[in-house]
Amino acid sequence: MRQPADSIRTILDGCGLGTGSNPASLDRLLAASELNKFEEGSYLWHSWTPARFFCVLVSGLVRLTQKAPCGKQVVVELLGPGDCTGLLATLGNVTHPFSCLALTDVEALIVDSDAWRDATFNDPELFRKATSAAITRMLGGYGFMAAMATGEVEARLALALLRLDDINARDHGPATPIHLTRKALAEIGVTTVESAIRITSRWNKAGMIQAGHKSLTILDRAGLYSTAQLADSSKVLSSDGVLTPLHQSG
Repeated sequence: MRQPADSIRTILDGCGLGTGSNPASLDRLLAASELNKFEEGSYLWHSWTPARFFCVLVSGLVRLTQKAPCGKQVVVELLGPGDCTGLLATLGNVTHPFSCLALTDVEALIVDSDAWRDATFNDPELFRKATSAAITRMLGGYGFMAAMATGEVEARLALALLRLDDINARDHGPATPIHLTRKALAEIGVTTVESAIRITSRWNKAGMIQAGHKSLTILDRAGLYSTAQLADSSKVLSSDGVLTPLHQSG
């Protein structure tokens, strides 16, 4: 769905990729970008498929996963409005390392990968911004991915809910309802809907969250951090992407 150039420019500026770029380069990108919608449960792309585009999320939530050798799906990242995904594969001109699933209905700005590479070839500042954004995201995902790969079900769901709360707070402020079904939470935690319902019901009774119709509100972040086996209740990830475990050895 083609949108006015000003709208596309605003989205690119909002994620830090457009501001200060060469006007001619940006014009080429605007012509090769459009807003698309993806239904809940659909894939924006699958792992090991060519990176024909990257996207900036305008609304909704997506989950990035990679299959482990044992066959288990490992959650790599959770992303929301303002986040950019697929940029690393676009920069490297390689296949996507992760599958990208729409956890809710999603609207995203789709940017053609070939057009992006052509633009950055003639615009060092655009390339610098893209590289900086990709590296920061990559480092920021290491701790989250490790915890989601090795944690028990309840710890994974607690960590996922904390991450979703951080994403939700960008637009709505802290301690506001996260509009998410138990099915979507189960998808994030790679568990059954029954397990997600049972665990969130227990948290609700303990006063850690308030469960509503298709929504969850965190009331006790420290309690969820303890459940996720993390030490620092101030944020989910440190700036270098390292999660601090609650119990350390060595």
